[in-house]
Amino acid sequence: MRVIIAGGGLGGLSAALRAAELGAQVTLLEKGDSPGGSFVYSSGYVWSYADLPTFRRETPGGDAILQRLVLERLGSCLTWLEDAGGGLLARETGNPLTFGARFDPERTVSALVERLEASGGEVLTDTAFEALREDDAGRVTGVLARSSGGKQEYGADAVILASGGFAGDPELVARHIIGGPGRMRVRAHPRSTGDGFRAALQKGALASAGLDEFYGRNLPAPPAEFPPERFVEVSQLYGRYAVAINARGERYADEGADWSETALTRATAHQPGLYAYYILDAAGLEGRVRERTAKEMVGTARRTGGTVVEATSLTGLADNLAEHGVPHDAFLRTLEEYNATIVAGENLSPPRSGQAWPLRFPPFVAVKVAPSITHTVGGLAVDAGCRVLRRKDERPIPGLYAAGVEVGGVSVGGYTSGLASALVFGGTAAESAVADG
Repeated sequence: MRVIIAGGGLGGLSAALRAAELGAQVTLLEKGDSPGGSFVYSSGYVWSYADLPTFRRETPGGDAILQRLVLERLGSCLTWLEDAGGGLLARETGNPLTFGARFDPERTVSALVERLEASGGEVLTDTAFEALREDDAGRVTGVLARSSGGKQEYGADAVILASGGFAGDPELVARHIIGGPGRMRVRAHPRSTGDGFRAALQKGALASAGLDEFYGRNLPAPPAEFPPERFVEVSQLYGRYAVAINARGERYADEGADWSETALTRATAHQPGLYAYYILDAAGLEGRVRERTAKEMVGTARRTGGTVVEATSLTGLADNLAEHGVPHDAFLRTLEEYNATIVAGENLSPPRSGQAWPLRFPPFVAVKVAPSITHTVGGLAVDAGCRVLRRKDERPIPGLYAAGVEVGGVSVGGYTSGLASALVFGGTAAESAVADG
């Protein structure tokens, strides 16, 4: 049996190696000059929520069948990855809501590629998947790909799409996520441009829920500059200790809505100019997220050339921010009303989850942040075997499977690990493809 995998991230590599272990003849097509995908820019945590009720609470709009699949299979998949030579760093996540492990991305990718090639699998780099081929009965029979040597067709009994969603395609992001002009920085490799998603839709595939959602982080806004290798380090993950203010000088979101601050990042993507300011006082600067304080993260933003404004009073901060285009009076009124509401014990609007403190202690700091997109939440609809479903009847398209964040709808309304989707769905898709024969 011949299996083609489109995409060489963790999902594609997991699918390829698992299919090879099951006896398939495997060819993995990687668009870039080396496999690894966005996994190599990640912190390496692969995790799931601890139980289904927590999963449902944190991602209430997600597909419960796929959530259960992740929950039930992740433990064995982590063991499989470790046995395959994955560079295990820790068997914990540091979050009581979750379980999982942390792997060294570079070592893990190298081990998977080595094991795949030793099993007879083929990895073709600089080879971009372009389209699906099908027979008259609608069964997928291969792919069309492009490399420096031109276009070539590859026949297959099964095709597994693992090209990483559409985070790197500005047109699709603008249409589905931003809903207007503007462009978000891609906090991942730039090759996730919707190749698998588009190709499957052209063959009548069903899109999942959550096309308007994404996972990402608020990062230092331009003119800050940093390479992809610093994506984790430069993340401004302290909104829970700050007050988030948009270009109009207004609060626009619940800063403490969720532990991952995904909701805050998504809200920033809908603000004028696609940026905001995080406002902190001395107390907020001491807030800690895992091993880092907000003050340390602000320092990182400053060192990258980001906009960091400081003053000894809120009035002084308003004066300084006015030079950056933030309306002085609106900004000052927003913070004065915010402080007064908290002191009076009244409800904020927008509401704020968790503990809220007034901004009282100098120095007062404002950091300009902009949303970035790591991966899309919406994608292709699949069944419990990661078979891609047909739009017209919601039945599987014969010969077509998906893995990683190519599979959509798992974390609608919240956030869950994209790397867990890669690992679990990669193995599941491979097993289904070989079993379906």
